[in-house]
Amino acid sequence: METLNPGSQAQASARPHADREGFALVAALLVVLVLSVLAVGAAWLATSEKKTTVAESTHLRSVYSADAGSEAGINFIRTQDRPLLSTYQGAETALAGSQTYSQSTQVTGRRTPPGWTGQYQDFDYSVTSTGEAGAQGRAGVSLVVSRLYKTGY
Repeated sequence: METLNPGSQAQASARPHADREGFALVAALLVVLVLSVLAVGAAWLATSEKKTTVAESTHLRSVYSADAGSEAGINFIRTQDRPLLSTYQGAETALAGSQTYSQSTQVTGRRTPPGWTGQYQDFDYSVTSTGEAGAQGRAGVSLVVSRLYKTGY
């Protein structure tokens, strides 16, 4: 039969607690590490999304500026009493903020429409417009427009 020493029994019961000393500190440090990584990731994602949003906004504003220039070219052709026979270079026009556009219109051809007399002709125009927004936003629009004119007057 084995004799138990009362001191050895106290040591045996104290050992499980002694092995876990400092566990709370390590667990707390791990939790802080995980939360820090998550916070850095969220901050990086927010910054990345903001840059993307600003770039997309600048691009859209430049496309809208170029579209405004093409509409100005169409309006120029629409309001002419006589056919334009040379190139028209519109001045650079400022829009809201840093947005601008410039457009040019030139004749690309003319033809008599089928079924019409030679007195009437379709004039084809090429309208080219460039829109800018900010320092880096640039877009272009090109289109072909036809207009019927009565020639010879």
